[in-house]
Amino acid sequence: MPSDQDNKQIQELELRLLAEQKRHSEELRQFAYTVSHDLREPIRMIVSYAQLLDQHYKGKLEGEDLDFMSYILDATERIARLLGDITTYSHQFGATNQPLSPVDPEGALQGALLTLEAEIRASGAEITSSPLPAVTFDFAQLNQLFRQLIANAITFRGPEPLQIQISATDNGNSIQFSVRDNGIGIDSRHHEHVFGVFKRLHGREFPGTGIGLAICKRIVEQRGGRIWVESALGQGSTFHFTIAK
Repeated sequence: MPSDQDNKQIQELELRLLAEQKRHSEELRQFAYTVSHDLREPIRMIVSYAQLLDQHYKGKLEGEDLDFMSYILDATERIARLLGDITTYSHQFGATNQPLSPVDPEGALQGALLTLEAEIRASGAEITSSPLPAVTFDFAQLNQLFRQLIANAITFRGPEPLQIQISATDNGNSIQFSVRDNGIGIDSRHHEHVFGVFKRLHGREFPGTGIGLAICKRIVEQRGGRIWVESALGQGSTFHFTIAK
């Protein structure tokens, strides 16, 4: 049986390991933020001048030259989106000891729908929701969760008219939110992989950087919750996440 001295040493070791983990997380956050922030300005200039060249030579280029200009514009825009997502992801490694407050999920959801209004209209998505109970959380982060999961459903929609349903279930100590769609679905082999950073199951077939679901996972887990997906190919997807009351 461990002695009091042994228990004390174990506790001290656990505290040192925790402190070291926090230090590395903060260093990673600062590194990702600095790199993405410093690169955004030159990338923004490249995008701007590429667009100016495209406008200047519009109607004058043909064949391979036209293809080359298209490749440049596409690549620079993808880099700009990637840097933006890296910056957003790095923010999730910040301190989580800020006081939380009661949040109305209905307001967070409506804010997400307003942000995605153009995408929703273009996709023809029909979005419905059941009553969503209040939780103790961060309003901006809950808004981001809804926004990312709805945007994900829009991106990976199938040939049928897109339907998205947001609901909530009271599990006692937590509220389980669900975002269900009738999109292309996800093979069961990839249910864990989709939450990894830069995990893109479809390559460049669909737009995106592969960071969005990783951001969702980080937000939920750093608050003590859980996020997972239930899905099958061709049968849509349902993303679930839990938030403590």
